[in-house]
Amino acid sequence: MFYIVEKESKLVSLENFIRVGCFVHVISSNDYFHPKLTTTTAVYIRMINSKHGFIIPIDHNDGLNVDKERVYKILNKAQVIYTLNKKELLYHFNIQKAIDISLAYSMTFYDKLEFNSSISTINWYYNKFNSKKDINSLIPITKLYEKCELIYNSIEEYINNIKIPEGFDFYNKLATNVFFLIEQSGIEVYYESFKEIFKPRNPIFNTLNNKVYTLYNLFNPTSRPTNNFNSVNFAAIPHTEKHRKCFKPQNDYFVEFDFDGYHLRLLADQLDYPMTKESAHKQLAKQYFGKEEITDEEYTKAKQINFHAIYGKIPEEHKNLKIFKEIQQYIDTLWNNFNNNGYVQNPQSDKQFTKELKDMHPAKLMNYMMQSLETSNNIIILKDVLEYLKDKKTFIALYTYDAILFDFSKEDSIETLEELQKIMEKQKKYPVKFKYSTNLML
Repeated sequence: MFYIVEKESKLVSLENFIRVGCFVHVISSNDYFHPKLTTTTAVYIRMINSKHGFIIPIDHNDGLNVDKERVYKILNKAQVIYTLNKKELLYHFNIQKAIDISLAYSMTFYDKLEFNSSISTINWYYNKFNSKKDINSLIPITKLYEKCELIYNSIEEYINNIKIPEGFDFYNKLATNVFFLIEQSGIEVYYESFKEIFKPRNPIFNTLNNKVYTLYNLFNPTSRPTNNFNSVNFAAIPHTEKHRKCFKPQNDYFVEFDFDGYHLRLLADQLDYPMTKESAHKQLAKQYFGKEEITDEEYTKAKQINFHAIYGKIPEEHKNLKIFKEIQQYIDTLWNNFNNNGYVQNPQSDKQFTKELKDMHPAKLMNYMMQSLETSNNIIILKDVLEYLKDKKTFIALYTYDAILFDFSKEDSIETLEELQKIMEKQKKYPVKFKYSTNLML
């Protein structure tokens, strides 16, 4: 049947058939494995408004296979490409023009794009052989095609009526590439300890040669990336010795750069409120307690006050402080704009929070905006960091919101760390401190 494209004549026909827009879905060797550890089994292509799609076998046991480079050239002929997950597509084809419809949906409706992909035959194979790395090459190509048709048919209405949200390019082009690059290197672990302590669903899904691979997900209301894969939350590794000593650098040291009072400084930047390089919490503690020398207890109390104040819970005794007056005004302005204009907008990424968000209130809206500002600012920083490190052995091992963990090579010298600090501090607006170790007990 023509929908299985495996001969030259069929490829030529498909090339001529591709016009304006199409939906592309890559079938990797195993759906459960991290994309870094998979190969390309087949590619499904469905022209927009056509009655059926085509599947191109690349590494499948059924019949002839097509050269992957040839498929890449065919895909590039399409003016517009829609896909379920652009970052996963990049593991197989470097197609930058692809539009991530799951991302567009989550940015528009603040929810996950749902689709139907359940095929009983495929489910049977995965129930029996989910650990087999090339399982999809064993499943009949017709069943893989059937699954892809099911996926497309369940999202066709959304694709046909898609409206690209404000700020989409920032995340679809910039953020997707940033986190794709970070995922490449993996983090080295003591394999047996990692298995025993973290208890991943199946270690082989994202572990190879003692390296574990993380997966960043932007499909959430604030586009703040989660990093939970294979039953391990890499964004919230417990601060216990047994957990953190499971990890070791591939180079010489782990070096973590941690932003000082990050949300407070991001907010101060929005308010044009001047802050020095001194600890943000300490600067405000001096105002709270009316003295220059701050005790550890006072510092801890100041951090609590600051955290609550960012979201409008300002203690009565401190409401007259200039920064808290400005914070409250900022929160009030956000809330008024949300209600009067129907949205508020991140000034860096242009991402909007609209009335599609349910059960909103001033503190929740402020929380969303702070997470959004944090993410957009960090994506710009990460882009610059990755560009600087592209010819060095040092690499980003892990990103966790207010900190970046580097796997540092001594071959790159101390000047590399100094330059990384400069990039992260962005004109000295966001001071960082760093710690280092040969494990994650930093």
